[in-house]
Amino acid sequence: MRILYCNKYNFPFSGTEVYLFELMQLMREEGHEVALFSRADPRGQPSTYGRFFLPAVDFKSEEHSLWQRTRLAAHSIYSRTARQRLRSLIEEFRPDVAHVRNIYHHLSPSILWELKRQRVPVLYHLNDFQLLCPNYNLVANGRACERCRGGRFWRAVSQGCYSGGRAAGAVLATQAYVHRWLRTYEKCVDRFLAPSQFVRDKLVEYGWPGEKIDILPHFQRVNEDPAAPANDDAPVLYFGRLSAEKGISDLLHAMSRLVGIRLKIAGDGPLHPKLEGLAQELGLRNVEFVGHVQGPDLGRLIDEAPFTVL
Repeated sequence: MRILYCNKYNFPFSGTEVYLFELMQLMREEGHEVALFSRADPRGQPSTYGRFFLPAVDFKSEEHSLWQRTRLAAHSIYSRTARQRLRSLIEEFRPDVAHVRNIYHHLSPSILWELKRQRVPVLYHLNDFQLLCPNYNLVANGRACERCRGGRFWRAVSQGCYSGGRAAGAVLATQAYVHRWLRTYEKCVDRFLAPSQFVRDKLVEYGWPGEKIDILPHFQRVNEDPAAPANDDAPVLYFGRLSAEKGISDLLHAMSRLVGIRLKIAGDGPLHPKLEGLAQELGLRNVEFVGHVQGPDLGRLIDEAPFTVL
């Protein structure tokens, strides 16, 4: 089978991409042909189909002019360029199915219409709640929030719940309204994949057709050889993206009461500077930030830790 993966990052930016690349490798090992449609970030590996990628753009850069910001906002809502690039890739690769994952901003949901036009079946794999909530997480100001239920996406702006600010939140709300009006997901997606029963139930609760939603829990490659017992003074480990929904600030406050236990934090993300600042503010000498770690190096950290914190 020829499988086309669509994801806005072509490098392991977060757990979403780590999963994606491990899944692509797994499909190769099973004898399938795979291709990726993404953006051309220099942090990614060279790709046979890289010439079809969209150029890398920092949507959060403060150096963009008003005109550039307007163009980027329009692109994130509906991108003709993304459709054209994808069309060329499809003509060459001829996929049997498309596995679509994290496409917002950089690729835009417009590519779903191109896949439909080219008669490529679409499997849409959810890794957040963006179909229900413009800020992705069903969280506002640190609390569970479902105020956008029923298509009231404007509340994501009035609540100011998107970390990128109200202007960016307005773009996300507009994107949600446009594709709700176009019925993009209803018309272009053949099957939805939810990572858990909770996600599936929440989608059905919001009116999405349960007969089109399957559950596929995420897999994790693990070392088949058992690790040696950790040393008594080995540090506990957190690894993952450093973002608000992970709750790492709570972990740091907990560490201030556990001076006899050490913690290593492996990862990067938007809260990295703030979290390091909080650790300094709390006077935490038992916490070490080691940056983004992957592959065998991450496996070694996991093996050395008595346990990991999720």
